[in-house]
Amino acid sequence: MKKIILIISFGMLVFIQTSQAQITLNLALNSRPQPYLSDWVYPINGQMIISYQEGTVAHDPNVKLRTTLLDQSGSIIGTSNVNAARIYTLRPGVNQFTMADALQLHNLALPGNVQILLQRTGRLAAGQYQLKVEVVNSAGDIVLAKQTRLFSMVSYQLPVLMQPANESMLDARIAQNIITFRWTSIIPASAELTFYRIQVYEILPGQQPMQAFRGNRPLLDEPVSKGITQYHWRTNLPMIDSTANHRFIWTVQSLDVNGMPVPTMDMTSKGRSEPATFKIVNQMDNLKTNSKNEDLINH
Repeated sequence: MKKIILIISFGMLVFIQTSQAQITLNLALNSRPQPYLSDWVYPINGQMIISYQEGTVAHDPNVKLRTTLLDQSGSIIGTSNVNAARIYTLRPGVNQFTMADALQLHNLALPGNVQILLQRTGRLAAGQYQLKVEVVNSAGDIVLAKQTRLFSMVSYQLPVLMQPANESMLDARIAQNIITFRWTSIIPASAELTFYRIQVYEILPGQQPMQAFRGNRPLLDEPVSKGITQYHWRTNLPMIDSTANHRFIWTVQSLDVNGMPVPTMDMTSKGRSEPATFKIVNQMDNLKTNSKNEDLINH
């Protein structure tokens, strides 16, 4: 008798489950989506798929989304306001949405520092994140389906300045015509070619190199062709003047396709590599000075 009751109970449970509407959620999120969150509308970043299967028992097809953004440890960074969320009416079968719909950027409450960075750059800081999306009923009090996906915002290692090397001395006879600058590429390689911008500052008498870097106007401030890691500067400066032993400090700024500094762990660098200094010396005057000293010694 007990066996018969169990079979009947199990059958009724199966009937109830199959007779009611079913909703499933699939977040097909790119693990390295585009850095600008407004670009998550594009398919390259993935899709959100909500499948709706009608049952014999009527079910309200109107749903909302509740989005939660978490860091790698699972601590909540921001969450959406479900009361202000858009209502979607599901069609029977597969309903496709963009990852922008899943993120709900304009309905996502973020803490001050994250919000300020997002407003200033359009991006999150480099690091690992989790995106949790819940499909809820139109009242927002019943969770019908949910899923969480990991994603990362890439942190780049800025280029290393190669030539002129730090504290190098350049021959004025050559430097008065051209100075060649070279640097490495950013790491890892970006999906889109990086733009570089070279900046050179003169270090005035009595100045420390970083004072000139932070306070002076650049003598050279030029964009470099996309993806190119060298630049030839035709200086047109009086380098051979014996009183003009110039000192300079230079750097390269790495910019993305939108002209914004690439993200690094130190966002205050604004995409600028560690600067290097160099000096222009008049080799002919040095040779004359050395020759005079040798003559004095010989006599």
